[in-house]
Parts: sequence; C-alpha cells; structure tokens
Amino acid sequence: MKKLIPAYVMSFVFSFMLFYYEPIAMYMLNFHDFWFDLSIIFYPLLAVTFGLFLVLSLIFTIIYFINKKFNDRFTFYKVCVIMFFVVFVCTYIQGNYMISNLPSLDGNLINWNDYKTESIISVVMWIVVIGIMVFTSIKFKMENVIKTFTLISIAIFVMLVSSLFASIRPHSWDNKILSVATTENYNKASSDKNFVIFLLDAVDSVMFDDVMTKTKQTDLFQDFTYYKDTMSTYSYTRDSIPFILSGVWNENKYPFDVYYNKALDKSVLFKELGDKDYEINLYDNDLLWTTEKSKNVANLVQLDRKIDTVNYLKQQTKYVLFKYLPYPLKKIARIEYLDFNRGKVQDNTNLFTWADTVNYKLYKEESVEKVDNKVFKFIHLEGAHVPFDLDKNLNRISNGTYYKKLEATLTVIEAYINNLKENGIYDNSVIIIMADHGYYIGNGSDGRQNPILFIKGVDEHHDMIRSDIPVSYTDLNDAYIDLLNDKKSTELFSDIPKNRERRLLWYRYLKENHMVEYVQTGKAWNEKTLKKTGKVFDR
Repeated sequence: MKKLIPAYVMSFVFSFMLFYYEPIAMYMLNFHDFWFDLSIIFYPLLAVTFGLFLVLSLIFTIIYFINKKFNDRFTFYKVCVIMFFVVFVCTYIQGNYMISNLPSLDGNLINWNDYKTESIISVVMWIVVIGIMVFTSIKFKMENVIKTFTLISIAIFVMLVSSLFASIRPHSWDNKILSVATTENYNKASSDKNFVIFLLDAVDSVMFDDVMTKTKQTDLFQDFTYYKDTMSTYSYTRDSIPFILSGVWNENKYPFDVYYNKALDKSVLFKELGDKDYEINLYDNDLLWTTEKSKNVANLVQLDRKIDTVNYLKQQTKYVLFKYLPYPLKKIARIEYLDFNRGKVQDNTNLFTWADTVNYKLYKEESVEKVDNKVFKFIHLEGAHVPFDLDKNLNRISNGTYYKKLEATLTVIEAYINNLKENGIYDNSVIIIMADHGYYIGNGSDGRQNPILFIKGVDEHHDMIRSDIPVSYTDLNDAYIDLLNDKKSTELFSDIPKNRERRLLWYRYLKENHMVEYVQTGKAWNEKTLKKTGKVFDR
C-alpha cells in the first residue's frame, strides 16, 4: 500500500491547487470586489477539494489493485502516476506562470484565434515537460523517479501555501454586509413629481445616434435634449455608477468598497432629494452601499450572508478551467465573464435584475401604481452590454452584433417611455436617459468615453434638440439641482465654455488598480484629441 502514497500526495496537491488555493488567492487579492466573504465559501471549497482528491485517489487505488492482480511489477500503475504528474506540473505552470496574456473577462466573446502564439507556447511547454519526464523515466529507475516527483509535489504544495499566506490583506477575513436592490416600489410612481435616471449600460453616443437615425426613431426622444458631445469620467461601469450618483472621484486612495460608501454618503443628489422629501430607490445589480445613510433607500435590503453553493461553484469552476487549461482547450470553460451574483440566495426576496428582457416585459405588461409622495428612481439596465444576444424585438439570437443590441436598447427605452405616458406620469417626471460609458468596436480598449445623455424636465414639450455643449459627467450634480428646481433641459449647462478640457480616468477591465488620466481637448468621441496628462493613480 505504500506504493499508493505518491499518487495520493499528487492527487491532494492537484486538488488543493485548483479548488482551494486558486479561489482563496483570487478572493484575497480582490476581496473588496466580491459580495460574499471568506467564511461562506470556505467550506464549499474545502468540500470540492476533498471530493476531487477522493475521486482521484479512488481511481489510482483501482488501477493499483488491477495492476497488482495481473502484474506484480506495477508497471502500468507507475506509468499512470508519472502521466498524472506530467498533467499536474503542466497545469501548475499553465495556471501560475502563463497568465500574463489571458483574455479579459469583460463579457466580450473571446476570439481564441487571436491567441495562436499563446497556444503554440502552451503546446510546446507540454511537449517539453512530457519529453523531460519520458527521458527521466527511461534513464532512471521508475521507483526513484516517482519518489522525486512526490518530493516535487510536496515542494509545490509548500510554495502554494506560502503564496496563499503572502496574499492575505488587512480585513480580508472580515464579514461583509450584503446589500441588495429589490423590486420594491418598481411599479410605483408619484402623482406629484418623479425624478428618473434611466441608465443603459455601454451605449455609445455616436453609434446609438446612427442606429436611432437609420431606424427613424428620433421621435421617440421628443421633449428631450440630446447632449451628443458628452464625456464620461471612467471607462467601465464599476467606477462610473458611484460617480454619476455622487460626483466624487475615485483616485485609488481607498479600497473600492470604501470609496463607494464615501462617495454615496457625500452625494449632493441624495442630500437634495432628501431635503425635498423624495423617496429614493436604487435599482442596480451591484449595490455596495452599506453605511447608515443607505437605510434611506426604500428598496435596499440587507440579506443574510448565504450562498447558492452550486451556482457559486459553477462560476468558480469555469474560472479555474479558463486559467489552468492549455490555451487550445480553454474554450471548454465557455466563459466571457464571472457572474458571482448568481450565487446570491434570495430568501423569498424579489431581487432586481438588470436584464433587458425582464424589464421590457414589465414595461409592456405592468400598470403603474400612483402614490402621493415624490419618487426618485435610478434604474441600471443591461442596455447594449455584451453578450450581443438580442434582436430589435428582444428575441434571443446567436451571432448578434453591437448594433442589433442597440436596436434592442431602443425598444426597451420606447417601452419605458410609453409606460410612463400611458399611466399619466410622463409630464410630471424628470427623465434622464443615459449610459455609464461608451463602447468601442475594434481590437483596442479605448473609445469608451462618449455615452448617450438625453434629458427631459418636468412639463417639457418640444421636438428633440441636439446640443453641441461639451458636457462632462462632472457637470451632472449641477444639472440634477437645476432639474429638481424645475428647470428645463434647454436651460442646463449654460455656463459651460465651448472650449474646455474634460477629465477621464481610464483603466482596463479587472485592472482597476492602475488608472491613467486623460483630458479631452476636442469632441468627446475624438480619439486623436484625447491626451494623456502623465498622471497615474495606482493602489
């Protein structure tokens, strides 16, 4: 039975690396970005680790006894152990030392044909390791080779554990408060005054205008002013949302959740809404506001920290396969982005979802319940975000495009506006239809700084107006106050000079700890006039 010890050791270290070391290390290094805390994933990961270990151990035990019955020299068993060690070592190298050029998990469909060089390097690495193992096994006694491989496995385990301890950060063991947006008050509106920020994700102004014009749907935005030359302040949703709601910059001085809470606590918009007795509702999948002031949000609840183990582990397994498989096999993971929100347990709470299809159905079918109090709603929907899987009529399609998703976005906007009109609450509503950032079609990651911005004030009626004012999202707070004081969209941003510099903090998805400052000296969509200032903000 001693001959089974090497197989058991390798099986344990392999299982530990994939389903304990990798998820825990990822959590430790990014713990501010996850809704869950370590205490609720600790035992599920432990169970999967030992489950895989037991399965592998059982397989080797069966091979061992079969080999023992037919061949006392255990040659087949030894070959299997050596082959498994090859897989283990190559997987270890692949997942820990060949990750610098991994595709970004920002939701875009990954074109694996763009990673031919990485695939070649990956295959060559496997061939080299296999060659070394074959040579070693032929050159030396198999028993001695297996002993050496066992010691190497133990050494790898020690390195993994050391790396795990090195990844520990202050407060990474803290329990978190899980704040979630429910659908409470979603179908309610004020018979007095409403203030709505209707935010569609990743809708680029230039391309949206093109689709809107070609489909002849400009009449949809009658009564609105379209500020086409608008600059966002961040390149991705994570930082854009709290800035839109607060006007407070994130310059990587604090962990993101700390910044998020500070920003929303300081929000001029929320203070003004409170002073004017508005009921505040925030509909967003990824709310992180957990301070005392968040209790003023009517539809926000704090759930017990529970996890849907199966859905969480599905997402985690996809990520492990994505990272550790050889490049030619990574597509097996079928991953474009990680959605750990699927691991939330609702506890009979109706959680808000940003899905275009779900909300479109509500706008088409649900009537509005009128209330006397004034109502504010921030609604963050999927919009034109990847995947591009909807057509104009919101049917699921394969091989869709960004332009088709924009057509679907227009359909959702139309349904929402018609719902307000049919229920007699359109005229008494401030409506801001906007995006968190723009989008870029091409091989680069730039060009996300020009989102849509349509604004209508209370009792405002006119044909759609196209404005050339160079707006920045830094101007939003002033616009909110003006709109709350019954100004029309045509009266906003009146003191903005025609020639101005507008700031953008740009970063790559999942690399938010490195922000690069740009200023736009020309039109918002013009890449050539977007200049680096030389400032970076790292954490």
